[in-house]
Amino acid sequence: MEKREIWKKIKKAWNWIWNSDSFLSWIVALAIIFVFVKFIFFPGLGFILGTSLPLAGVESSSMDHQIVRENNEKLSLCGNYFSRNDKQYINFDEYWDYCGNWYEENGITKKEFSEFHLKNGFRKGDIIVVWGRFKPKVGDIIIFKPNPDSTAPRPIIHRIVKIDEYIKTKGDHNERQLTSSNNIYGTDETKIRESQIIGKAIIKIPLLGWVKIWITEFIEFFI
Repeated sequence: MEKREIWKKIKKAWNWIWNSDSFLSWIVALAIIFVFVKFIFFPGLGFILGTSLPLAGVESSSMDHQIVRENNEKLSLCGNYFSRNDKQYINFDEYWDYCGNWYEENGITKKEFSEFHLKNGFRKGDIIVVWGRFKPKVGDIIIFKPNPDSTAPRPIIHRIVKIDEYIKTKGDHNERQLTSSNNIYGTDETKIRESQIIGKAIIKIPLLGWVKIWITEFIEFFI
């Protein structure tokens, strides 16, 4: 009898949480979802994918192959600047016309780049599925922790362009690589160690990350 009463109370509480229109039930439901996602879903997904960060939201345009405005600056792509009247969508061949010189000067041909995974990059607001069990190679897009003396607040998602003593990356949209002296955070992507790597991008989910970006920007506006 006691078990039956307990089960009835559980069912009643469950029905109240998910079917009631009260404000308190909404708060409880959101709390349950938060706990499930943070402590069950993400750790489980991370275990399956072999990484501490199974899903990464893209918060900048550094991997975008389109002409975009970043941080209220001019419309740009790989150091080339454009007006509002210029073409807003470009294909891979046009991207290479604007950005290919840097890669060719650093030993990566157009054909080689065209065979890279996610060769068309991705955009701010996309969600990236991250895989942790891999051996880095040129062309991989990796998520890595900034160098210890960098003040960058979050991991970086850029493409590997060279591997020697260190792993070296570059953002597909950027004019050049980040070094400790050319960005406000002091991030250096020319001396990445394997211990800094969190994983590599394997799938992009367009636009889903905008929810997180909007919430983050809303909170930062009032802080």
